[in-house]
This record gives sequence, C-alpha cells and structure tokens, in this order.
Amino acid sequence: MPPPLRLSAATVQEALDRADARHWTRNPPRSPRARLAFLLRQAGGDQTALATRLDVPVRDLDSLRTVRRPSEEDPVQQAVERDIIRLWQPRVRHRAHTTILHNNGQMMVSFRAWLGFTAAAGSSDDPRLRFLTLSLQAPYIERLFAARHRNASEDELRRILSDTLGACYFHRTRPAHTAETVTLDRIDYLEFYY
Repeated sequence: MPPPLRLSAATVQEALDRADARHWTRNPPRSPRARLAFLLRQAGGDQTALATRLDVPVRDLDSLRTVRRPSEEDPVQQAVERDIIRLWQPRVRHRAHTTILHNNGQMMVSFRAWLGFTAAAGSSDDPRLRFLTLSLQAPYIERLFAARHRNASEDELRRILSDTLGACYFHRTRPAHTAETVTLDRIDYLEFYY
C-alpha cells in the first residue's frame, strides 16, 4: 500500500494539484499495477508516450507490474504519483475551483522559498529565505486556476504566484502603482489550502 498522500510540493503545479486532492470524491488507484493501468488509459494505451510524459525509461514502467511494496523514494513511483494526482477527477477539480471563485472563496498559501525584491531603482539584496502563510486575493486565485486548467508552464505559474505575493504581502503598506516586483526563486516547500 502506498504511503499517505503528501500535501506539500516544490513546484506551483504540483502544489495546486495536491490541494485539489482534498476535494476528491473517490480515492485514486492505490496499487502500482492499478495506477499504471489508469495512466495508460489516459495515454491512450501508448506506453512510450506515458514514459516520455513521466520522463522515465519504458523498462521502469514495466517493472511497476511486479512491484509489491513501492518505495516512497523511487523516482518512478514519485513520477507516477504526481501524474495520478494531476489527472484524477478533473471534473471534481473544475467544480471545486468554480465554487471557490463564485463564493468569493479564500486561498491560503504556506511556503518556504527564496524571495527577491526589485524596484525601479534596482534590486534590494540577494533573495532571502522566507517562511510565510498568506491569504490570497480573488483575482490572483482566478489567474492561478485558469493557468493550471490550460496546463501553463511552471515558469508562468511562478510569475503569477510572484505577482500575487507582491500584491498580498509586500504592497500592503505601499502604493499599488509602484514599479516594485517580487521574484520567487527556489521553492523549498509550498502548500495551498482551499
């Protein structure tokens, strides 16, 4: 049996997907064989395409058919888990996002990452490690959800989250029209709550 689902991540994409897992109405497949079967159905039965998407060798996917106790540290198992979480119950995910947006829902983000801060006059110092928990504002929640629905790149999601952090944290005591920007560098830990 696989270990309990981790809710934090090191990428914005994965953190959003893991937050969506709280809204599932059914659990995803648990055994390595059942997970592989689900992912192969999503890939149209093309094992080579699945291996390419997961960025693992095809022979490593074959080994999933015989694994009894998957190791949490195995990169193939981690790739499979990330893809299961990304693909499981897409309608439930969209419905949860729509409900949150229509009810002026809140999104909390908790993270530990290196943040840089630049202004028109130049950069402050090198990025600093910060551990913050913030409530995000509605327009940014919508931007994050819309970008995730169209499978935006991690770079684009980080830019949206950086803009969000700038608006929700750094600009609380500054005029909104200033040319300051926040850059989100290395993410050590990231978790969304909604």
